[in-house]
Amino acid sequence: MSPADEEREPDEVPARGGSERDGGAGSEPAAAGPRPDEVPVEAYFVRGRNAMALWADFGRIFEDHYLHLMQLGVRLTAEQDELLKESLALLTLFLASRPNDESVAWTLNFREPPLNVFVTGDSVRGNVVGRVFTEDVKTAETDLFFAQVSSPRNPMRRSTVEIRGRDMLRVVEDYHRQSEQFPARFFRLGGDRYGMLVAHPDVDRAWYESLDVEGFRRLAEDEELRLIERRAYHYACGCDLDLVLKVVVDAYGRDPERILAGQERIEVRCPRCGGVFHVGREGIERYLRENP
Repeated sequence: MSPADEEREPDEVPARGGSERDGGAGSEPAAAGPRPDEVPVEAYFVRGRNAMALWADFGRIFEDHYLHLMQLGVRLTAEQDELLKESLALLTLFLASRPNDESVAWTLNFREPPLNVFVTGDSVRGNVVGRVFTEDVKTAETDLFFAQVSSPRNPMRRSTVEIRGRDMLRVVEDYHRQSEQFPARFFRLGGDRYGMLVAHPDVDRAWYESLDVEGFRRLAEDEELRLIERRAYHYACGCDLDLVLKVVVDAYGRDPERILAGQERIEVRCPRCGGVFHVGREGIERYLRENP
């Protein structure tokens, strides 16, 4: 499927998790196609250029993201909205470019004004989610990008790089150049569509560095592409009361009195998506019994 044409379907599409890129580790049963709430992300090898191109229309993820914010009554500034929205899109492309058993979390820490943009995703579950923090944000001397990549096969990998500016495409490109094996470029393709170009060894460097947005849109017409795989991602957190209580207990200990602080019920929020849960003594004591 061309990045400029979202209607033409490829003749043959491997199921998510069964790509030749990663050998199918952790693969899932073949599915008939993406669900209505999922965004398909296609990855192609660009023959003769030694690069991988990925693209997707993130309209459905953005729609569910805004619905979630509306349900929580969260209002973001225009800048916060753009940073978070594009972070979700770029994280999804990043996940789709990597082995299919990884989970990834990014935190972008800005100084002025103090702000954290947090996004996370999991290729096994095919979900992405994120939120913005504006209260009690600790900052450093420079803006920083914190990344965490984990998979069952490898130790958790953490990296930190400085952020220059607030253009999310350039920020993630800087991170990719400093922390990942291969460099990558990102493109705004119009509307809710974004693209990614990953340089492989022996990449055609002049072509890779000079390709512009129009050239990326014309990849299917100008280059020979081979479909590597298609994955599907959706907007979801997967949090529940027990997961949120684990965070509370880890922070405040196992004493219900200390957790409740004299209240009959407390409100707790998921640190990943901001979802709200209300719990009283009975719920806390139940969790402690079941999780000694």
